[in-house]
Parts: sequence; C-alpha cells; structure tokens
Amino acid sequence: MTKKITLILILTLAIFLRLYALGTVPASPDWDEAALGYNAYSILKTGKDEYGKFLPLVFRSFDDYKPPLYIYLTIPSVALFGLNVFAVRLPSAILGTLTIIFTYLLIKHLFEKNIHQEKIALLSAFLLAISPWHLQFSRVAFETNAALFFNVAGAAFFFLGRKKPYFWLFSILLFALAPYTYHSARVFTPLLIIGILIFYRQEFLAKIKWSVFLALLLFILELPLMLILLSPEGRLRIKGVSIFSNQTSVLSRDILKIEDDKKNNLPLFSLLHNRRITYALNMIDGYLRHYDLRWLFLDGDNKRHHAPDMGLLYLWEIPFLLFGIYKLFFSVENKNRKFIFWWFLTAPLPAVITTELPHAVRTLTFLPTFQIFIAVGIVSAAIYLRSQRIYFKLAGIFYILFLIFNITYYFHQYYNHLNYETAKYWQYGYASLVEKAKTEYNNYDKIIVSKKLEEPHMFFLFYLKYDPVKYLAEGGTTSGGFAVDYKKFDKYEFRPIDENKENFNGKTLFMAVPGEITKRYDSILYPDGTEMARIVGK
Repeated sequence: MTKKITLILILTLAIFLRLYALGTVPASPDWDEAALGYNAYSILKTGKDEYGKFLPLVFRSFDDYKPPLYIYLTIPSVALFGLNVFAVRLPSAILGTLTIIFTYLLIKHLFEKNIHQEKIALLSAFLLAISPWHLQFSRVAFETNAALFFNVAGAAFFFLGRKKPYFWLFSILLFALAPYTYHSARVFTPLLIIGILIFYRQEFLAKIKWSVFLALLLFILELPLMLILLSPEGRLRIKGVSIFSNQTSVLSRDILKIEDDKKNNLPLFSLLHNRRITYALNMIDGYLRHYDLRWLFLDGDNKRHHAPDMGLLYLWEIPFLLFGIYKLFFSVENKNRKFIFWWFLTAPLPAVITTELPHAVRTLTFLPTFQIFIAVGIVSAAIYLRSQRIYFKLAGIFYILFLIFNITYYFHQYYNHLNYETAKYWQYGYASLVEKAKTEYNNYDKIIVSKKLEEPHMFFLFYLKYDPVKYLAEGGTTSGGFAVDYKKFDKYEFRPIDENKENFNGKTLFMAVPGEITKRYDSILYPDGTEMARIVGK
C-alpha cells in the first residue's frame, strides 16, 4: 500500500510540474510549435496540411519535413481547447507523465532480483519527475519527448512479455511508432531493438513463432517510413543537419594540410588527411561531447533546452551518478545491466553525424539511464552510510541541504527567470505583434511583415487562428520556409523590407526588425525592455 501511495504522489507531482503554467512558461511557442499546432488545426478542419496535402505521413513545414505523429496526437487537444499554446503542448505533458509510469515498470523488471528493486524503481521515477532535462521537453511541443515515451513504454512491454508473450504485441507497436515522432528515433529505436535481440536472444529463440510474427509485423508497420526515408523529401532533413552536407567547413583544414605536405615534398602523408579520417574524428568528438560533465551539469547547449544557469541534470547528482555507474557495472548478479549500459552508450549515436553538438534534443533518449544510475548510487550510498560513524551521517545531512537548495534553485530559475532571460530564443513577441495587426487591420490596405522576424507567416496563421479552408483556397503555403522570401494571405504579406524602396503612404502597415527600418510608430518589446519589432504606419 505504501508503494502505491508513493507512486501516486510521484505522479501527482509530475502532473503538477508539467501542467502548471503550461501555456505561459516558456513565454512563447517557437516556430516549430506554431507549425505543429497550425498543421494539426488544418488537418482537423480540412483533412489537409498547410500545403494542401491530404493526411500526410511527412509534413513539409519549413522544409524540415517533420515526422507526422505528434501533429496527429495534437488534433484532439486542439479540438478540445482550441488553437493555443496550451493545446499544442498538452500532448507532450501527458506523454512526459506517462513516461514516468513506464520508467517505474521498466526498472521494476530490470532489477527484479534486487532486494532494493522497489526503492530503485520509485527513486528513478521521482528523479525523472523532477529532472530538468525531462521537464524542459515535457512542457513544450518537442517531438523528441514523444519518441522517448514510445521507446521507454516499448521496452517496458518487452519485459512484461517475457512472461506473457502477448505483451510483445504492444512492445512492437510502441517501438514502431517511435520513428514516426522524431528523426533521432529512426536511428536509436532500431539500436534499442538490436540490444534487446542481442541480450535476450535465447528467449526469442525459445519462442520462434512469436519472433517471426513480430519481425514481420514490425517490418509492415515501418514500411511506409522506409519509403519516406528513401524519397527525396526524406533525405532533405538529413542533409540539412548532417556534417556531410557542409564539406567545405569540415574538410577545409585537411585541404590546407594536403597543400602544406605537397609544398614540403611529403605526398605520402597527404593520405592521412582524407575525408574518411576527418569525418570519423568528427563523429568520435561529437559522441564523446555528450558525456561532458560541464554540458550535463552546468552549461547545457541551446538556451531553449535548459533553464537559465542550469545544466540538464542537477549538480547534486554527480557523485551518485558516478557511484551508481560503478556499482551497476560490477553488479554481476544483475543480468540486465548490459542492456542498461547498451542504452546509455548508444543514446548519442543518432546525433554524431549532425551539427551543433552536444545536442539535448537529439539525445533525450539518454533518459532514463541517468536516473537509473543515480538511483542505484543513492541507494548504495544510503546502505553504506548506515554502518558509518556519526560524522559521515552529519556530512549526509549537509549534502541533503545542498540537494534541497539545488532543486529549489532550479524551479525558481525555470518558473521565474526562464521567460525573462530566454524570451529572445523562444521567438517571444509574436502574440503582441499579431494582436497589434488585428487592432490596425481595418486602417490599412496591406500589412507587410519582414521575413527577418523568423518565419512570421506561421505565427500569424497560429495566433489569428486563420481558417485553414480559406488559407488553402488562397493557395496555402506554396513553398517551404527556407525556399523563398515571399508569402502572403489575406492582406498580410511576408517579405524583406527595404526602407528606401517602400511606399510609406499611410495605406500600408510595416512590421520590421529593429534596424531594418528607421521610422518609428510603435514597438513590441522583449521582457527586458529591448525592442523585438518595430511597427510603422500612419
């Protein structure tokens, strides 16, 4: 009974942390959230996306060709709550909470022969519930959070199926859905399944009919995705973020070294400076960066991926993480530890061929392995401290005080400072900009919005709740976000603004970035008082 109450309390806390101020923290949706929401709205109203494509399996969006599942999961939420930030983020919050439940179930099976099984499972679930990394992506419409849910739930159902094989049907279905949610899952999920096949092969061999059936089912479910990945559209996303797409910057040093070797009459050494070695070194470097303690515990990466002055994990977790890795590595009685380490070591692989590393979004699949190691470390440390002298226990009390401070500091930074300090990174200000356009709508023949405002057409569609039927009748989106500079609907035009060529006759309202236009009528400000957009009219 105590275990159930503890789990209910953890889930209650998780739900509160993920739903509290969901529509207002972070302060603004980024362009991807706006695109996810509007495309869900368009599918709901017309059955077509912004390009007029009927129930697509890939959404072109800003020419980044988004996987479809999160958009379809958002449709019921938008239907219930309307097209708003809360509705777009709600599926992520729900899936984030469900991930905690399945983490608990998964860890119960991973430590089934451990006398501290329940403590490790509950503690891991609690750590995930308050995790800065997991909370950050459970509160925004990031598809990677949905992919994490499907992988964790798929793994949990696999272990349930070891005793009742029909649970493997759920496992295969969940694993099959993961690659339809986020690009990285198209690499990581197969790796996770390979790990299961390696470490639990005897069980599959013992149930060969089940194994063949499940393999065929998985192949059928993934076949549409395979066809997408082989298409030109499927390859565009890979090209956009891959280190192979910008060969000039990656290979420039090699070119200089080859030329230098030739000048010094060392042609054989030029063989050492080739693209294969360079790409291999880049990938190794990218892989190892994801285990950088400074990135994990202090700096993070993109400002949208962590709270101000916080890393992805708590500082107080460092010693327990290291101790937990050590204890689990040498825990020979735990036959599942190899699978846990497989998960931990393969998590960064989807990111290694991409740019901007380390990357918290592409490697959210690390979770819940960090929480498992930390939970093992805490339980092991607690057992050790019981037999120690009083001053060790006093040291433990001081550490608990630091732990409380660290957690409190994080929540303060997230719920109180995130909106103020990272507003610029969250494309803040579009709600006010659109509201201004609505107020002035009848006073102007045209409203021209600068393309330098970062895909403004999507924010206008989102905040105006512009009727998708009307939008598609006007032509819809005719090209992707990075393909051309010009888009329009109704009296709104989205294009570059050249002050020297524009006609300021009082019939057109201009919305530009600061510095793009010197005339001033009104401004939209960031929370810190700096100018986000400049508005010029009559």
